[in-house]
Amino acid sequence: MTPPATTLTDSITRQLNLLSAQLSQAGPQQAAQILQQVLDAENGILGRLTSLVVTGTYVTKYHAQTGTFPAEMWLALGRTANTLHDLALDLDEHQEVFEEIASRRSLATSSPAAAQATALVARGRHR
Repeated sequence: MTPPATTLTDSITRQLNLLSAQLSQAGPQQAAQILQQVLDAENGILGRLTSLVVTGTYVTKYHAQTGTFPAEMWLALGRTANTLHDLALDLDEHQEVFEEIASRRSLATSSPAAAQATALVARGRHR
């Protein structure tokens, strides 16, 4: 019998794969909606993942103190939790932009300057 935590982890992984597939096919408004929810620092997937890693840090610390886990595991998880937290805070600054794009009635009304800025970003990636 599969342990409940393994089943839950597998289910979450499948759901994230489905969400990633939907995001890859999404138009600008739907992509903004998805990203707004995913990147929410408190209640989004990134926020919950950060919380999970923080919990893992405490659990790993306990097991490292008992000698079951190497201390390096605890330290690595701690660094990861700190990095995720910092990234979540950085991305949280852009929540209003995602919200604004997601709530637009039509992207046809966007300014040419905004379209040009987007094109510049796309070109920069291909260098």
